[in-house]
Amino acid sequence: MTLIELMVALTVGLLLALAVTTVIAVTLRQQKVSASVGERDQAGTYAMAQLDKYIRSAGSGFSNTSALGMLGCTLHAGKGSTTLLPAASLAAPFASVSSLKAPLAAPVLVEKGVGANGSDVLFVMAAHGAAADVPRAVLPAGSAVPTLAFNNVIDLAPKDLVLVAASGQSDCYVSQINTTASTSATVVLGGAYYAASQVTAVQAIVDSKDAYLAALGNSTGGYPMARLFGVGSGDALYQYDVLQLSGSAVGTIAEDVSHLFALYGVDTDKDGKVDAWVSPGAAGWTVADLKAASSKINQILAIRVAVVTHSHGVKQAGISPATLYAFEDLGSLKQTITLTSAQRADRFKVTESIIPLRNNLLVQ
Repeated sequence: MTLIELMVALTVGLLLALAVTTVIAVTLRQQKVSASVGERDQAGTYAMAQLDKYIRSAGSGFSNTSALGMLGCTLHAGKGSTTLLPAASLAAPFASVSSLKAPLAAPVLVEKGVGANGSDVLFVMAAHGAAADVPRAVLPAGSAVPTLAFNNVIDLAPKDLVLVAASGQSDCYVSQINTTASTSATVVLGGAYYAASQVTAVQAIVDSKDAYLAALGNSTGGYPMARLFGVGSGDALYQYDVLQLSGSAVGTIAEDVSHLFALYGVDTDKDGKVDAWVSPGAAGWTVADLKAASSKINQILAIRVAVVTHSHGVKQAGISPATLYAFEDLGSLKQTITLTSAQRADRFKVTESIIPLRNNLLVQ
């Protein structure tokens, strides 16, 4: 082989090596992009699935009690010596939430714009399915708190959490059963979720002669639900166990979630169908408005949720548009998300879902 032939062979080999290296580099980068986008989509799907699971069950056990004083009453709850509701303050990322300072018994409440990045925060409440029976009347005769009397105590058990309310009474109390006596159809309140400070207030509810008790679930398993859902720092979807039944109060549901928005689907003509979508910040539909007109809570038949997720790891300048939209088909209810230059280097996606409130639908 001559020197010229050797040099030509080396040149061709170098070109081939460069081409192969370029192909490998592009392939590896594309694999990373695909993995990153897959993680983004998985986070959005999982976040929506979790929200769907909780919201569909919202109102179980008390949605049909608007005439009994439970729906829209101001919730009071405590655990040991700690007052849980009304909440004077909450841990991050729910420090800006004000709805739990005067919390309402309702399947779902949305507080607009108090989460990270201007996101909404959802409060979802439900009894555990095994305990979500029809609320039963408390008999004034024989009821001297902590003892409550009923026609029967079937399915009530020690450690059950209960909600006690009455028509005409603005307050309602989460308490706990300590013992049951089926022969005399009475229960005795006690345990971690019962406090002596409840006695006077609960007795006033019982003495009103319109008191009802709803079984919510058990503190040792079959937990009821009272949770906040919202976006916090670090772009993650968090939940907060308001009743602190499941150990850690604040937990992460999904990462790479930058925004969460929600709308109420409202039945305006009592035909059991959603006639309009309304913003939770609109006049007449804020938490304060729903407290003043609690019958409107039963008009909320669905929640439309938008979750915004993004990729991480592989950056590409300008890969996402400067502006994203949620609820784009709803005109004035369209939610605009403006991205910074740094954010646009990630790949953003908006996922939406309409979640029916099946327990509210059942009472239409």
